[in-house]
Amino acid sequence: MIELIKQVGELAKQVMIKERYYALEGEVPDVDARLGNEMADVIAQIMRLADYYKIDLEKAFLEAREDEDRYLKSRGV
Repeated sequence: MIELIKQVGELAKQVMIKERYYALEGEVPDVDARLGNEMADVIAQIMRLADYYKIDLEKAFLEAREDEDRYLKSRGV
């Protein structure tokens, strides 16, 4: 869990660089590649947690999207 939080922090940093939140001089090289890498690291940590806790992540994802769809429809969205 700690590694996941660390990776989410790294992802947040890359998003803020991409969105020019930081006052950096000039273009930041490879920002898109680093952003993608951090997204992949977050997914990898989620997959590790799912494996550790024996969670069928694909099934959980599909069920969560169905729940979300039902909720949105109940709200008229």
